[in-house]
Amino acid sequence: MATRRDFLAGASALCLTAGAARASPDTPRLISAAHVGRRDGGALWSAGRLTPFDLPVRGHAPVRLPDGRVAMMARRPGLFAMIVDPRDPAAPPRTFAPSGNGRFAGHACVSPDGTTLVTSEFDATTFEGALVSRDPKTGAERARWPLRGIEPHEIVFSRDGSRVIVALGGLIKDGGVARPAFNPDGVDSAVLEVDPSSGRMLARRKLAQASLSLRHLATDGKTTIVAMQDQDISLTRPLLAKVGAALEPLAWPDPHECDFRSYIGSVAIDRSGAFIAAASPRGGVLGLWSAPDGRWLGGLAIPDVCGVTAGTNGFWASSGLGQIAKIAVTASGPSIEARWHADAGFDNHLLMI
Repeated sequence: MATRRDFLAGASALCLTAGAARASPDTPRLISAAHVGRRDGGALWSAGRLTPFDLPVRGHAPVRLPDGRVAMMARRPGLFAMIVDPRDPAAPPRTFAPSGNGRFAGHACVSPDGTTLVTSEFDATTFEGALVSRDPKTGAERARWPLRGIEPHEIVFSRDGSRVIVALGGLIKDGGVARPAFNPDGVDSAVLEVDPSSGRMLARRKLAQASLSLRHLATDGKTTIVAMQDQDISLTRPLLAKVGAALEPLAWPDPHECDFRSYIGSVAIDRSGAFIAAASPRGGVLGLWSAPDGRWLGGLAIPDVCGVTAGTNGFWASSGLGQIAKIAVTASGPSIEARWHADAGFDNHLLMI
């Protein structure tokens, strides 16, 4: 029987299909959770060289710690988080666990001054979400703050460190494209802002559309973008919004041009602050938008693409089929400047270290 990845590898798309690209010697170090061989773990990649490492459970989103190590959160619902040292990837990772009946929600963030690690978590029975403040050296819990909502997902610090921004999914069960979500009254999602010194709720911005779950975030200090998944696939709706006084949807392409199949798995803002990139593994699409005005600039067909991170110029992307791509961006749209293949299935999120 054909697998999802077999389908994506052979599927065609009406976004721009990347042609051959030269390998550039100017490559950073990238880290991601990955499936290598028959084992779930992680991988470091640079200049075509893959260095896999073991993890005790399947990993998800990596976050850079101030001492050069990386916290790798377990895939939701996670019972462990792992701290790995990219300088010594063969060393056993340090692990820490959620407290009580908690589960990790797959994401964490570190304060700009490096003194606080915050994890998104939820109760395994009630699904009630919380932020947990932790020691970035050990992962030890310092404080726990309820979010008055279910299923938090990605979290980021504001540039000045005064707020933690939360994508509250509001989704009990991810129905994907096969069946509806187990939310009788709709998906109760919101973008929250929380004071990291006290846990006080500073803002809660909700969407009117009850089928959209808020999942992923990117911020550069000036622009904050939230990415979504839509549990109702009967209509095509924008899946990215700029976080301002309200949530302002970005322009969305016709699905006959680029079909994101109701899901964004990762989003990033380039270092110039001019461009936004978002990836959909379900659609095999990486799209590009103008950050100042939210205009759609075009997309690329990359099967099973999901990981995307800002590079020195443009973006880097990874796929579950082992592709690493350097993405060049201009006002005319994205293009693949260089690409490589690694013998690894990269997970949803990618980090440049």
